[in-house]
Amino acid sequence: MSVSITSDQIKSFALQLGFDLVGITSADPIAHSDQLHNYLRNNYQGEMDYLARNVNKRIHPDQLVPGACSVICTALNYYQPDPDNFSHLARGKIARYAWGTDYHLVVKNKLKQLADFISAQHNQPDHQHLLRCFVDTAPLAEKELAARAGLGWIGKNNLLINQQFGSWLVLGEIVTDLPLNHDQPAADQCADCSRCLDACPTQALVQPRTLDARRCISYLTIEAKSTIPNKEILKNPQVAQWIFGCDLCQNTCPFNQNTTAAKEPGFQPRHYSIKPDQLLKMSHPEFEKHFAHSPLLHADWNHLRQLAKQLAPSQAE
Repeated sequence: MSVSITSDQIKSFALQLGFDLVGITSADPIAHSDQLHNYLRNNYQGEMDYLARNVNKRIHPDQLVPGACSVICTALNYYQPDPDNFSHLARGKIARYAWGTDYHLVVKNKLKQLADFISAQHNQPDHQHLLRCFVDTAPLAEKELAARAGLGWIGKNNLLINQQFGSWLVLGEIVTDLPLNHDQPAADQCADCSRCLDACPTQALVQPRTLDARRCISYLTIEAKSTIPNKEILKNPQVAQWIFGCDLCQNTCPFNQNTTAAKEPGFQPRHYSIKPDQLLKMSHPEFEKHFAHSPLLHADWNHLRQLAKQLAPSQAE
């Protein structure tokens, strides 16, 4: 079936919308499904039960969108430089991606505009092409698809790395039945570097590109609902600094050292940190008002308060 919009037109408009990277790949099954099965077999997902659901859809994008043959992959740079004294903050750091507006809102808005543009350019009234937008909310192997679309490679820290923007990227996809031209994957440039593996104080990166989430500071502060880091773990000052997420493996990556600040206005910093004792004084409505439109609202309130109790200076040993 012929189409009335080209891959180049789609990429050009995506860049006009403010996306930093855009590429297109096929909706073919992901190449490393065996790694996913091994990951789940080892229970590296911890309490993230959703990773074990809809595994076939995660492997086969065309099961999410019947008849899909292309995936439009996008990325936004969210990097902002550290504020003064951030590196010396004792407790209460927030991961960089959560300093501004929730990226789900920012990326989804741009994807919808891109999908509307594609639909408007389509001049075949007898056939309405399928266009479904995803931002980390469906069983889609977004990092592998982005790598396949040439946006970067999956680094040893298990994150997508781009030569220009490093791993300071949030991703979004449009899965479609449009038969578009597909891009070539980028070459892996990690070589023999192991800085990210060495930087993790809990050894969560059990081997290159394999993350045991149960040891990961980001998982322990965000995803885990019943597991609170024990006091022995929190005695490590690198661990105790974080209350929402972690950037330690990213901070040490050579490709992350010269990234320019994000141009997306939504990623302007609003919240670098929150002191545990300050959090404990907040009611839930006060917390929601203070962090309106922030990724912190994805955290489990009770879990966050339990973590704050352990991190608060009055509670620390």
